[in-house]
Amino acid sequence: MKQPRAFKISMAAALSAALFATVLPANPALATAPASAVSVPQAQVLAVDSGLQIAAKKIQRNPSKDDVFVNKKYPLSPVKYAPKTVAVKGTNVRLRSSAAKAYTKMVKAAAKDGVKIRAVSGYRSYNRQAELFNYYSRIYGKSYASRISAVPGTSEHQTGLAIDVGNANGACGLQACFANTPVGKWVGKNAHKYGFIMRYQKGQESVTGYAYEPWHFRYLGTSLAKSVKNSGAKSLEAYYGVSGKKSDSAPKKSKGTAQTNANLNMRTGAGTGNRVLLTIPRGKTVQLTGSKKSGWYQVRYSSKTGWVSGKYLKNVSMPSAPKKDTKKSTPQKNTSNAKSAKTTANLNMRTGAGTSNRIVLTIPQGKKVAIRGAKKSGWYPVKYAGKNGWVSGTYLSSFSSSGTAPKATKPKTSKSSSKKTIANLNMRTGVGTSKRVILTIPKGKTVTVRGAKKSGWYPVKYAGKNGWVSGKYLR
Repeated sequence: MKQPRAFKISMAAALSAALFATVLPANPALATAPASAVSVPQAQVLAVDSGLQIAAKKIQRNPSKDDVFVNKKYPLSPVKYAPKTVAVKGTNVRLRSSAAKAYTKMVKAAAKDGVKIRAVSGYRSYNRQAELFNYYSRIYGKSYASRISAVPGTSEHQTGLAIDVGNANGACGLQACFANTPVGKWVGKNAHKYGFIMRYQKGQESVTGYAYEPWHFRYLGTSLAKSVKNSGAKSLEAYYGVSGKKSDSAPKKSKGTAQTNANLNMRTGAGTGNRVLLTIPRGKTVQLTGSKKSGWYQVRYSSKTGWVSGKYLKNVSMPSAPKKDTKKSTPQKNTSNAKSAKTTANLNMRTGAGTSNRIVLTIPQGKKVAIRGAKKSGWYPVKYAGKNGWVSGTYLSSFSSSGTAPKATKPKTSKSSSKKTIANLNMRTGVGTSKRVILTIPKGKTVTVRGAKKSGWYPVKYAGKNGWVSGKYLR
């Protein structure tokens, strides 16, 4: 493994080992002392902090630079910035020249390993991003749309440095399951070698502001991408020590505090494997945010927010929780009288409504589930195999209101109509992403709708072929 450029700076031998232990992910088996509380003279603490500033580069705000930082709180300036782009060889996807060259190099390397990467989406203009965000807002509501799509002017795609990738056969396209496919595994392991990082990792929505996207890769340049990878940071926000999600207005909590009883490392996450943000001197007071995880506390100190080990805190006084709203909330009426439904694919049951929530279990295709309440943002609360959770309504069918199945009625057939695709769209043999892909319809093409919609999917005809497509990508 090559060392980040920051480590090539000459340092005293006494600090060399300390710096490596501070910046690189810690290995508890090799540690000679707790990494979370290093008792060193004050002069050494300052020297280590200085080294950290070298390793953690300043945030780049120039949109013409490959390492420009963009998220919900750091929009592009100018907001309608438009880079010069080139077509990625053999595709209709466009990227900045530096990113396109690096991507082509990565594709060739993957091919040598027997993996075929497909470019799905690259540069998007401000106006195109606005169309997408407005579309998702109409379909899902603005709150959910902001988890899966960027407000125009805050999208990495607008820089020409971000690319969505997929499998050549279209399997798990723009879905979480992509991470477990051959292409998903290869890019997850090797992308940093070519200057790309997976931008929105699993479990980081509270930091980045976006749901898990194992297909979205951002070009930073080889040196910075390797530095981010080697740091152990799970997001670019964590690497720079900033947050990406807009703060919600919430009831104020009373302040909580604690004191350090040793020189204490503040890290980007709960555990010694996370990058050190700074070292808090012994005897200092820190502010507690109220979050605690596996014996670690989230704290604020010197304008930074991070995690510290509770072993090295004393006089801990957690902040009080805000008062609960005494008004009784009116339960949402269940607009559907359905009591049960069947799965149309192997379907993940999650702890909440949305793909960012933890998977409880996977329900096999064709199984009957009991519906426990009202639909929420397209998701249903269900019970299966003694477990309660949420599933996407896209993969449910055969809804019934009682134990006996309702009388079968012929679906109303609509007259032939036409719609346009808003993305490269897979036509499948049936309803659901588990069905075989017949062909991929290019973005902007007109398809003939042959009948009624079913579970959000349309029967269509294109290029002489009949099949089913997701209505999310038609207009």
